[in-house]
Amino acid sequence: MDVNITQFNVQLYFKEPVLDAELLKGAFTATDGFAANPVAKDYGAHPMQGTQSFYRQGFRIAPVQSNVLPFRILQVMSYPNALASPDGETIECLHFVAAQLKQQLAVDLERDIYAVRVVSHAIVNGNPDVQRVLSRLATIEKIPALAGRYVAHKNPMDAIQLVTQTGDELSQESWSDIRVSQFNASSYVVTIFNETESLALALQSIAGFKQFVEAMMQEMEQASQA
Repeated sequence: MDVNITQFNVQLYFKEPVLDAELLKGAFTATDGFAANPVAKDYGAHPMQGTQSFYRQGFRIAPVQSNVLPFRILQVMSYPNALASPDGETIECLHFVAAQLKQQLAVDLERDIYAVRVVSHAIVNGNPDVQRVLSRLATIEKIPALAGRYVAHKNPMDAIQLVTQTGDELSQESWSDIRVSQFNASSYVVTIFNETESLALALQSIAGFKQFVEAMMQEMEQASQA
């Protein structure tokens, strides 16, 4: 089982509009290896004009250009093709971001955010002798990584969507939406949308992403042969 991480996209949601454009310029500087580009080049005219996006090999950090929540969403996006260890280096980058925001903007990510959204993508190359796994699956009851934890749906093209199974409480500290689709006969695209109430939980989801996907897809292969 070969899990190739293709992207982590992390969005930090702040309670208040704390992402001051000028202070952010001091947080991600050329001294630390960042190159800055005006947001205008990326998005055109926008109320948040004057903000910048910051690039360093394998990473892009930028305030999200939101009309609804201006200066309240910071995106940290990694491009694993440029990284030796996508999950580990993304975690290191998020620790760096947290430290810089605390030092330069007096922002504490555990105190001043109310949610973190992580979108993780991977292409999985499975056992070539076990093909069209998604077409063969009729239930997730024999998949330990999923059974009792997720509600599953499959569309006519055999793509599977899994949503965290919850109780009567609407509010959850962590919630996931998993989508698995066929790439070719024995390869699959896996995307996990994970939303949590803290940076610590988001870091856990990134650290465990590859192991979880590998276990899930191996169990899917086994279940499809039963």
